[in-house]
Amino acid sequence: YGDYHNRVNWGLRCRVPCSMPRPPSKLSIPANKKLSFELALALVMRERRKSLGISQEELADDTLTQSHISFLEGAKREIGMSRFVILAKKLQMEPWELLREVTRRMESKK
Repeated sequence: YGDYHNRVNWGLRCRVPCSMPRPPSKLSIPANKKLSFELALALVMRERRKSLGISQEELADDTLTQSHISFLEGAKREIGMSRFVILAKKLQMEPWELLREVTRRMESKK
Protein backbone atom coordinates (compact mmCIF):
# COMPACT_ATOMS: atom_id res chain seq x y z
CA TYR A 1 0.00 0.00 0.00
CA GLY A 2 2.72 2.53 0.85
CA ASP A 3 1.26 6.02 1.12
CA TYR A 4 -1.61 5.10 -1.16
CA HIS A 5 -4.86 3.39 -0.42
CA ASN A 6 -7.47 2.06 -2.81
CA ARG A 7 -10.77 3.83 -2.38
CA VAL A 8 -14.05 3.33 -4.14
CA ASN A 9 -15.47 6.58 -5.42
CA TRP A 10 -18.77 6.55 -7.33
CA GLY A 11 -18.14 2.96 -8.34
CA LEU A 12 -14.69 3.70 -9.76
CA ARG A 13 -11.46 2.54 -8.18
CA CYS A 14 -8.93 5.30 -7.73
CA ARG A 15 -5.67 5.61 -5.89
CA VAL A 16 -5.66 8.53 -3.46
CA PRO A 17 -2.87 9.48 -1.07
CA CYS A 18 -4.00 8.61 2.47
CA SER A 19 -2.31 11.68 3.90
CA MET A 20 -4.22 14.05 1.63
CA PRO A 21 -6.65 15.87 3.94
CA ARG A 22 -9.99 17.05 2.73
CA PRO A 23 -10.72 20.73 3.16
CA PRO A 24 -12.74 21.49 6.29
CA SER A 25 -16.47 21.71 5.77
CA LYS A 26 -17.99 25.16 5.75
CA LEU A 27 -20.04 25.94 8.82
CA SER A 28 -23.24 27.85 8.24
CA ILE A 29 -23.32 30.54 10.89
CA PRO A 30 -26.76 32.13 11.28
CA ALA A 31 -26.81 35.91 11.06
CA ASN A 32 -28.02 37.78 14.14
CA LYS A 33 -28.90 34.57 15.98
CA LYS A 34 -27.39 32.97 19.01
CA LEU A 35 -25.09 30.07 18.09
CA SER A 36 -25.98 26.58 19.24
CA PHE A 37 -23.63 24.84 21.66
CA GLU A 38 -22.59 22.41 18.90
CA LEU A 39 -21.76 25.18 16.43
CA ALA A 40 -19.88 27.23 19.02
CA LEU A 41 -17.91 24.14 20.08
CA ALA A 42 -17.10 23.39 16.44
CA LEU A 43 -15.70 26.89 15.91
CA VAL A 44 -13.68 26.92 19.14
CA MET A 45 -12.40 23.38 18.55
CA ARG A 46 -11.25 24.03 15.00
CA GLU A 47 -9.53 27.32 15.91
CA ARG A 48 -7.77 25.81 18.93
CA ARG A 49 -6.63 22.71 17.04
CA LYS A 50 -5.24 24.83 14.21
CA SER A 51 -3.50 27.20 16.64
CA LEU A 52 -1.79 24.17 18.20
CA GLY A 53 -0.77 23.05 14.71
CA ILE A 54 -2.26 19.57 14.99
CA SER A 55 -4.45 17.60 12.62
CA GLN A 56 -7.65 15.77 13.43
CA GLU A 57 -5.71 12.51 13.16
CA GLU A 58 -3.15 13.71 15.69
CA LEU A 59 -5.96 14.73 18.06
CA ALA A 60 -7.69 11.37 17.72
CA ASP A 61 -7.35 8.28 19.93
CA ASP A 62 -9.49 5.30 20.97
CA THR A 63 -11.97 7.49 22.84
CA LEU A 64 -12.28 10.30 20.28
CA THR A 65 -11.79 8.93 16.77
CA GLN A 66 -10.85 11.11 13.82
CA SER A 67 -14.34 10.59 12.46
CA HIS A 68 -15.92 11.75 15.74
CA ILE A 69 -13.66 14.82 15.78
CA SER A 70 -14.64 15.59 12.20
CA PHE A 71 -18.34 15.38 13.07
CA LEU A 72 -17.82 17.61 16.12
CA GLU A 73 -15.93 20.20 14.05
CA GLY A 74 -18.73 20.10 11.51
CA ALA A 75 -21.31 20.69 14.27
CA LYS A 76 -22.95 17.41 13.26
CA ARG A 77 -22.67 15.59 16.56
CA GLU A 78 -23.26 16.25 20.23
CA ILE A 79 -20.65 15.44 22.87
CA GLY A 80 -21.07 13.87 26.29
CA MET A 81 -19.43 15.24 29.41
CA SER A 82 -16.73 12.55 29.67
CA ARG A 83 -15.63 13.09 26.07
CA PHE A 84 -15.82 16.86 26.53
CA VAL A 85 -13.31 16.58 29.39
CA ILE A 86 -11.03 14.37 27.26
CA LEU A 87 -11.32 16.79 24.35
CA ALA A 88 -10.40 19.75 26.54
CA LYS A 89 -7.26 17.98 27.76
CA LYS A 90 -6.30 17.06 24.18
CA LEU A 91 -6.70 20.73 23.22
CA GLN A 92 -4.41 21.61 26.15
CA MET A 93 -7.19 23.34 28.06
CA GLU A 94 -8.98 22.74 31.31
CA PRO A 95 -12.61 21.66 30.76
CA TRP A 96 -13.89 24.87 32.36
CA GLU A 97 -11.72 26.93 29.98
CA LEU A 98 -13.14 25.16 26.95
CA LEU A 99 -16.67 25.57 28.27
CA ARG A 100 -16.02 29.27 28.94
CA GLU A 101 -14.75 29.77 25.35
CA VAL A 102 -17.74 27.95 23.89
CA THR A 103 -20.11 30.00 26.05
CA ARG A 104 -18.41 33.25 25.00
CA ARG A 105 -18.75 32.25 21.37
CA MET A 106 -22.44 31.45 21.85
CA GLU A 107 -23.02 34.87 23.41
CA SER A 108 -20.93 36.82 20.90
CA LYS A 109 -22.79 35.37 17.85
CA LYS A 110 -19.60 35.05 15.81
